[in-house]
Amino acid sequence: MTESQRERLLRAMVREVAERGYEQVSVSDIVERAGVSRGAFYDEFAGKDHALFEAYDALLETLIRRVQGSFSAGDPWPMKVRLALKVLLRELAANPEIARLATVEIPSAGPAAHERYRQGIERFLPFFRQGREYAGREELPPDAELMAVGGAEAIVFDEVVAGRITRLPQLLPDILFTLLVPYLGPEEAVEQMRRAQAEVGVDPQP
Repeated sequence: MTESQRERLLRAMVREVAERGYEQVSVSDIVERAGVSRGAFYDEFAGKDHALFEAYDALLETLIRRVQGSFSAGDPWPMKVRLALKVLLRELAANPEIARLATVEIPSAGPAAHERYRQGIERFLPFFRQGREYAGREELPPDAELMAVGGAEAIVFDEVVAGRITRLPQLLPDILFTLLVPYLGPEEAVEQMRRAQAEVGVDPQP
């Protein structure tokens, strides 16, 4: 199927921003890379911010669908988290441009973009609210899900900024521990981490 003009522009936006940073990218850069006219860009988008948000939203929808597909399996909640996290990390590692736009460029592209990013992070929270019921930890603070996801996001952010995007799948055990420990407590979270270490071929910590 032939790629549409809009799809070419969104793909060009992702690549330009990943390579050069959002502030350095102009509409002229985007249309030149997409091979379309400047007028065609404005037929599709109100401006550069609009195109950025559309690109981010499309990427986020794809990631959410793939995570949901793994999370919906009929397994215990910690295993669902592990399977979904593995899919997410592999997807980011296989698509460095997407990883950079989604974790670094969007939150730093101004207040409106940061708010869009925050809303994107919140879409992952329902996966973790099930942890309260699974572990019987209803006494957890209201923001426990946001704190858990925020801790995991910080690890991913550091790796992306450092240029170690392809290493993300190897961090499955550490990120899994960060996500599970508020719900399961340290002992069970460590046990889940060790299972993940065996899965990705990382030597368990003593």
